Amino acid sequence: MTLEDYFGPRLSQPGYDLFAVFSRFEYAMKRGGFRRTQYPDAAWRTFAGSLPEDFFQSMREADQAKVYFEAPPDHLVATDDGGVDWSGAPHTPNDAASLFQSIKTARNNLFHGDKKHDNNRDTQLMIAALFVLNEAFKKAEASEGFEEFLSAMEFGL
Repeated sequence: MTLEDYFGPRLSQPGYDLFAVFSRFEYAMKRGGFRRTQYPDAAWRTFAGSLPEDFFQSMREADQAKVYFEAPPDHLVATDDGGVDWSGAPHTPNDAASLFQSIKTARNNLFHGDKKHDNNRDTQLMIAALFVLNEAFKKAEASEGFEEFLSAMEFGL
C-alpha cells in the first residue's frame, strides 16, 4: 500500500480543494505584491487590509463562515518540557487579518498533522475556509490594486 492509498480516503474532497485553492492563493499573493518584506511568505495581514472594509463584517454575518466565529480552531503552543500542546484558548477572529489567521491555523492543523482528525469538523472548517477565500477573491476582482494577484491566480496549464 502506498502512502497516498492510505491517506487518500482519510481526507474529504473539501480538504483536497482547500489544499489546491490555498496553495494558489498564497502563490498569487506573493506574485501580486502581498509578500512580507524580508521573507518569501504571503503577507496575509496586508492582503486583508487591502480588501474593502465591509469584507470582514460580511464574513461575520455569513452562515457559511460561522464555524470560525462560533468554534474557531485551536493552535499549538510550546510546552516547558520541549513538546507542544493545544493552547486551550482558540482565537475568535475580530478582523479580516485574524480571520485569515484562523483559516491558516485550520489548514496547518489539517495538513501538518497537528491534530487527531474529526472528519466532520475538519470538513466544516475546510468548507468555510473555501467560502471565505472565494469571497475574498470576489472582493479582489471588484477592487483596484489586485490586478497582479488576480493574474497570478490563473493556473496556466
